Amino acid sequence: MKHRERAWAAALIGLFVFDRILKRAALSGGESEIVPGVLKFTLFRNSGIAFSLPFNGPLVWILSVGILAAVSLMAAREFRAQRYALAGAFGLFVFGACSNLFDRVVYGYTVDYLIFFGRSAVNAADGMIVSGAVWTLTKGQKK
Repeated sequence: MKHRERAWAAALIGLFVFDRILKRAALSGGESEIVPGVLKFTLFRNSGIAFSLPFNGPLVWILSVGILAAVSLMAAREFRAQRYALAGAFGLFVFGACSNLFDRVVYGYTVDYLIFFGRSAVNAADGMIVSGAVWTLTKGQKK
Protein backbone atom coordinates (compact mmCIF):
# COMPACT_ATOMS: atom_id res chain seq x y z
CA MET A 1 0.00 0.00 0.00
CA LYS A 2 1.37 3.41 -0.98
CA HIS A 3 1.93 6.21 1.52
CA ARG A 4 -1.04 8.20 0.25
CA GLU A 5 -3.36 5.20 0.53
CA ARG A 6 -2.17 4.48 4.06
CA ALA A 7 -2.71 8.11 5.05
CA TRP A 8 -6.33 8.06 3.82
CA ALA A 9 -7.01 4.74 5.54
CA ALA A 10 -5.44 5.92 8.80
CA ALA A 11 -7.44 9.17 8.77
CA LEU A 12 -10.76 7.39 8.18
CA ILE A 13 -10.08 4.74 10.81
CA GLY A 14 -8.86 7.39 13.26
CA LEU A 15 -12.06 9.43 12.89
CA PHE A 16 -14.19 6.30 13.26
CA VAL A 17 -12.32 5.29 16.45
CA PHE A 18 -12.54 8.87 17.81
CA ASP A 19 -16.33 8.80 17.37
CA ARG A 20 -16.60 5.36 19.02
CA ILE A 21 -14.52 6.55 22.01
CA LEU A 22 -16.75 9.61 22.48
CA LYS A 23 -19.86 7.44 22.17
CA ARG A 24 -18.50 5.08 24.83
CA ALA A 25 -17.80 8.06 27.11
CA ALA A 26 -21.35 9.34 26.65
CA LEU A 27 -22.82 5.88 27.28
CA SER A 28 -20.73 5.64 30.47
CA GLY A 29 -22.37 8.74 31.85
CA GLY A 30 -19.72 11.26 30.89
CA GLU A 31 -21.12 14.75 30.98
CA SER A 32 -19.54 18.17 30.64
CA GLU A 33 -20.65 21.73 29.98
CA ILE A 34 -18.08 22.70 27.33
CA VAL A 35 -19.38 26.20 26.56
CA PRO A 36 -22.10 27.18 29.06
CA GLY A 37 -25.46 27.64 27.35
CA VAL A 38 -23.99 26.70 23.98
CA LEU A 39 -22.32 23.27 23.94
CA LYS A 40 -22.69 20.32 26.28
CA PHE A 41 -21.27 16.78 26.16
CA THR A 42 -23.90 14.30 27.33
CA LEU A 43 -25.78 11.25 26.07
CA PHE A 44 -28.74 11.80 23.77
CA ARG A 45 -30.53 8.70 22.50
CA ASN A 46 -31.58 9.56 18.94
CA SER A 47 -34.29 7.11 17.92
CA GLY A 48 -35.16 9.08 14.78
CA ILE A 49 -33.14 9.55 11.62
CA ALA A 50 -31.03 12.58 10.69
CA PHE A 51 -31.87 15.66 12.75
CA SER A 52 -33.96 13.43 15.06
CA LEU A 53 -36.75 13.25 12.49
CA PRO A 54 -39.21 10.67 13.82
CA PHE A 55 -38.99 8.14 10.99
CA ASN A 56 -38.50 4.47 11.75
CA GLY A 57 -39.38 1.03 10.43
CA PRO A 58 -38.30 -1.38 7.71
CA LEU A 59 -38.28 1.20 4.91
CA VAL A 60 -35.73 3.33 6.79
CA TRP A 61 -33.50 0.27 7.28
CA ILE A 62 -33.76 -0.75 3.63
CA LEU A 63 -32.98 2.77 2.39
CA SER A 64 -30.11 3.18 4.87
CA VAL A 65 -28.44 -0.09 3.90
CA GLY A 66 -29.04 0.54 0.20
CA ILE A 67 -27.49 4.01 0.31
CA LEU A 68 -24.56 2.75 2.39
CA ALA A 69 -23.93 -0.07 -0.10
CA ALA A 70 -24.10 2.28 -3.11
CA VAL A 71 -21.73 4.83 -1.56
CA SER A 72 -19.35 2.03 -0.50
CA LEU A 73 -19.21 0.81 -4.10
CA MET A 74 -18.52 4.35 -5.32
CA ALA A 75 -15.72 4.71 -2.75
CA ALA A 76 -14.16 1.44 -3.89
CA ARG A 77 -14.38 2.48 -7.56
CA GLU A 78 -12.69 5.83 -6.88
CA PHE A 79 -10.01 4.18 -4.77
CA ARG A 80 -9.20 1.63 -7.51
CA ALA A 81 -8.98 4.51 -10.00
CA GLN A 82 -6.50 6.20 -7.62
CA ARG A 83 -8.76 9.21 -7.20
CA TYR A 84 -8.00 9.34 -3.50
CA ALA A 85 -9.64 12.67 -2.69
CA LEU A 86 -13.02 11.55 -3.99
CA ALA A 87 -12.55 8.08 -2.46
CA GLY A 88 -11.80 9.82 0.84
CA ALA A 89 -14.96 11.91 0.56
CA PHE A 90 -17.05 8.79 -0.02
CA GLY A 91 -15.08 7.05 2.74
CA LEU A 92 -15.97 9.77 5.25
CA PHE A 93 -19.63 9.21 4.49
CA VAL A 94 -19.30 5.40 4.71
CA PHE A 95 -17.34 5.31 7.99
CA GLY A 96 -19.69 7.84 9.62
CA ALA A 97 -22.76 5.96 8.44
CA CYS A 98 -21.30 2.65 9.66
CA SER A 99 -20.71 4.08 13.13
CA ASN A 100 -24.30 5.32 13.38
CA LEU A 101 -25.70 2.12 11.87
CA PHE A 102 -23.72 0.10 14.42
CA ASP A 103 -25.43 2.10 17.19
CA ARG A 104 -28.87 1.37 15.74
CA VAL A 105 -28.18 -2.36 15.55
CA VAL A 106 -26.59 -2.67 19.02
CA TYR A 107 -28.51 -0.06 21.07
CA GLY A 108 -31.67 0.58 19.07
CA TYR A 109 -30.81 4.28 18.70
CA THR A 110 -27.95 6.46 17.52
CA VAL A 111 -25.66 7.71 20.27
CA ASP A 112 -25.39 11.49 20.00
CA TYR A 113 -23.29 13.39 22.54
CA LEU A 114 -22.76 17.01 21.49
CA ILE A 115 -25.78 19.12 22.40
CA PHE A 116 -25.89 22.63 20.91
CA PHE A 117 -28.05 25.24 22.65
CA GLY A 118 -29.85 22.49 24.57
CA ARG A 119 -31.65 21.43 21.39
CA SER A 120 -29.53 20.02 18.56
CA ALA A 121 -27.75 16.71 19.24
CA VAL A 122 -25.00 15.39 16.97
CA ASN A 123 -21.91 13.20 17.02
CA ALA A 124 -18.62 13.02 15.09
CA ALA A 125 -20.10 10.41 12.74
CA ASP A 126 -22.74 12.96 11.70
CA GLY A 127 -19.92 15.39 10.93
CA MET A 128 -18.19 12.72 8.84
CA ILE A 129 -21.38 12.04 6.88
CA VAL A 130 -22.09 15.71 6.18
CA SER A 131 -18.44 16.48 5.37
CA GLY A 132 -18.24 13.52 3.01
CA ALA A 133 -21.46 14.49 1.25
CA VAL A 134 -20.50 18.17 0.87
CA TRP A 135 -16.99 17.25 -0.28
CA THR A 136 -18.40 14.80 -2.83
CA LEU A 137 -20.83 17.40 -4.18
CA THR A 138 -18.15 20.09 -4.49
CA LYS A 139 -15.68 17.68 -6.14
CA GLY A 140 -18.42 16.52 -8.51
CA GLN A 141 -19.26 20.08 -9.54
CA LYS A 142 -15.63 20.75 -10.51
CA LYS A 143 -15.60 17.82 -12.97
